[in-house]
Amino acid sequence: MNVLALIGPGANHRALASRLHRIHPLAHVAIVTPPPPKRRQPIMPRLAARTVAWPLRRAWFAMLDHYESAATPGGAATSRHRDVNAASVAAMIARERPELVVVSGTNLLRAPLIAQIADFGRIMNLHTGISPYLKGGPNCTNWALALGRLELIGSTIMWLDRGIDTGDIIATEQAPLSGRERLDELHLRVMEHAHDLYARCYARAVAGQALPSVAQATIGTGLLRRSRDWTATEMLRALANFYLHYRPGTVGGGGLTLVSPELGAHAA
Repeated sequence: MNVLALIGPGANHRALASRLHRIHPLAHVAIVTPPPPKRRQPIMPRLAARTVAWPLRRAWFAMLDHYESAATPGGAATSRHRDVNAASVAAMIARERPELVVVSGTNLLRAPLIAQIADFGRIMNLHTGISPYLKGGPNCTNWALALGRLELIGSTIMWLDRGIDTGDIIATEQAPLSGRERLDELHLRVMEHAHDLYARCYARAVAGQALPSVAQATIGTGLLRRSRDWTATEMLRALANFYLHYRPGTVGGGGLTLVSPELGAHAA
């Protein structure tokens, strides 16, 4: 099977691509690094991110440091792009004709690119949140903390469509947590679980085995959160809920599996 990866520039994305490459070689890895926004964020949200949210940012950076030594997969062609919807990506898709495209950490794929890939194969996407209950960003682990929904810390693998984390689900599971993790350990364990779940789905896909394709509406409905919603108030709620309420029994310990790649859909 000819597989292509579209990934973001973060060390965690490189680590994921390398893990998938060890299961089945990636023909090409396209690294998408968008330019900084032309319009700067207003001063108050920037100040909140650097002060109120510092413990959350520090935990995220610690997770990235864990993967910092990860290299892009050896033996796979590599290219760099400023936008996943750029003409250079479309040209690469036309040239490679991938049967499967694995995505993690890029900007939103637009309809023309999705339609082009659909001429050759399917698109598998990672969302580090439990769909359909919690979608969007910038970080759904932090959103689960802010909302006081600690049982919704986990990850989803889906067949990508034109919406924001709305595609048919391949697998969605709680992260296996004890409730005793420090904030930095929490983010790392969520990412490790996400990579493990992706690897399980990918292994079945490249082996030609059946994978679920479960419409999210058949499971339930949930919330969509966007970066503009991530205010200083939400940051404070996330930290307060973590320090006051994150303990054994408040997280699921990996017990909630709505859809699994091996078993398909089943009740929570």
